[in-house]
Amino acid sequence: MKKTLTAFLLTITVCLAHAQTKVFKEVGKDISSEVKAIIQDNSLVGYLVFTRLEKANADSFNYKIAIMDENLNDIGTVKFRDMALDLQSVSFEQDILCLAYLKSNVINEPAKNRKKYKQAVLDQKTSVFVQFVSLDGKIVKSNTFEATLTPQTNSYGIYTGEKMLKHSLQLTNIPQKGFALFFGDDRKSNLVTFSANGDILWQKNTTEQAQRFNLLAAKQAIYLLVKRNHEMKEGGYELLSYAIADGAVFPKYELKDKQGHSLKVFTFDIDPTSGLPFMAGNIIDLRKGNNYITAKKLARGPYAGVFTININGTKKADIKESFSYWNDGSQSFISSKGHLASNNTYPRLERAFKDFQGNTIFVGSTVIRRAKFGSIFFTVATAPTVIIPLFIAGGGYTKARLAEAVLIKQTEKGAISVDNTIATNRTKPFPGAAPINMYDNRYFYFVTNHDTKSNYVIINDAKDIFVYNASKKNIVRTIPHKDGNVRTNVFPAKEGHMMIATYNGSETRVSIEAL
Repeated sequence: MKKTLTAFLLTITVCLAHAQTKVFKEVGKDISSEVKAIIQDNSLVGYLVFTRLEKANADSFNYKIAIMDENLNDIGTVKFRDMALDLQSVSFEQDILCLAYLKSNVINEPAKNRKKYKQAVLDQKTSVFVQFVSLDGKIVKSNTFEATLTPQTNSYGIYTGEKMLKHSLQLTNIPQKGFALFFGDDRKSNLVTFSANGDILWQKNTTEQAQRFNLLAAKQAIYLLVKRNHEMKEGGYELLSYAIADGAVFPKYELKDKQGHSLKVFTFDIDPTSGLPFMAGNIIDLRKGNNYITAKKLARGPYAGVFTININGTKKADIKESFSYWNDGSQSFISSKGHLASNNTYPRLERAFKDFQGNTIFVGSTVIRRAKFGSIFFTVATAPTVIIPLFIAGGGYTKARLAEAVLIKQTEKGAISVDNTIATNRTKPFPGAAPINMYDNRYFYFVTNHDTKSNYVIINDAKDIFVYNASKKNIVRTIPHKDGNVRTNVFPAKEGHMMIATYNGSETRVSIEAL
């Protein structure tokens, strides 16, 4: 979260185990700080505070980086000077931090009028800047890659880094090797790998048109999950893979089942047990799918089932597919249209994780759909007027709301069942013809504990945060977002822990707590 300090004091108090307390203080004009998680092997291993200090000259700023471990203990500090930088991602490998920035002379600069905007576009100097830092605070190496971008402004008329890249900058560590970086500018998409010391190992450029890319590095290869510019609104994925050593390209894998159903991928991650990649999501129905989902369309059965794809190597034979269907009427707990008889709802699955038994657990919300009987009655009653029924019809004849969260389990053999439902905050009714994502603000993320072989689901809902132990199938804690004048949020932390941040109007207190 970024906070601009304009002549006032920012105090963050961090309380750790054993009553350890840490206070960060910064005073100054036009100073900005942001906190980034340090990620290694898709796990949080520390934190970094990136601070832009005062302007050094017309073209550059002074910067400070504070490095902390996963318990927020200080490790080191780095100070340097450069052009305007927007820190986008941080990774860690072999005691080296890799920081990826967007560097530009227009980032965070006001666009005061159209003439200045046009001139800024002509004069822009923009690049992707990659920095390698040791834990004792020394800059080991840096690399710069030119980028062709069109500057964009936010609602305040300020140029920002977030909207400038065509495909967002992604950075990950390569286990026991180094780092992989991906970004796309207006001309092409770029994949670059580095040694841990910052030397470029190989680089690939592609002009392939796609809606988005997702980067994942595993011990056997580097992967790009590509959502193509395709007629499929939710499907149309393919997997590109590259050899770690030299960037050799392995055969492309198109995500479809044997019947030609396209697949909607909502999880592309590492299995915590095997350490190998997997993908999971919905199988899109050939006739009823390919739509952005409303409650009305959800009730018609847009999904044929769920899938898990385990990527055990770089050969086609190493890809193990598991498809589980309900559209054929073969499942007792769910109808062919995806209706759960146990609570009279429709599941809208959003994420998935692997448990320590090899099962894939799909997580999402359930949706209740009901007829608007009042609208139906008044349409019939006012039918002779013609105009009034048309007015009523504009509001639709169905309504919906979000109900419980649901977990659906797929075993290694492909058997599926409802693992559990979780009582959460219910929403107010919304139109059945409206896109569900307009009203679904519920967010799920996962915590894994290898020591206890436990999986947790954190449900960030509208009023409350629910901490659910998926291994024991019970809610272990409910945290209200607001309690009096105290506002609470929960964030990911190191393995087996969560970070709880409370704000009382004058200070933010953060605790890292074990699950």
